[in-house]
Amino acid sequence: MIKRRILTGTLATVAVAGLATPMASATTSSAPQTETQPKVKACELYSNNVVQTGNDLSGVGGRRGCAGDDSQTVTVTVYKWVNNGSDVKVGSATQSAANVELNARGACQGKGFYYTYTQDSAGGEKYSPRVEMC
Repeated sequence: MIKRRILTGTLATVAVAGLATPMASATTSSAPQTETQPKVKACELYSNNVVQTGNDLSGVGGRRGCAGDDSQTVTVTVYKWVNNGSDVKVGSATQSAANVELNARGACQGKGFYYTYTQDSAGGEKYSPRVEMC
């Protein structure tokens, strides 16, 4: 009976020691890989706030960080927000390219909230915050 206890205790010690070693080496080897991976900028649409100069409005938007062979038709539009109705189109600009910056221009349509809306032919869209002006 005594010999059996010694054998069981020895096997348990070997089993626990064998499990601890692979886990420790896996943890230390994964840390450097995470730190050395480069950060890649993703292809994205953007819409800047509408800017007013006198009676003129302009909204800049576009597409950036995209691969050169990933051309899309990009449209940037400035709208006047209408509560419970269809927003009023103030100005628009369109161009096909992988990366592009467009400036949509138009005249004030009265005091209210205006925003820039950017969309591409792949179905992406981006809105700027609404800004009160005019």
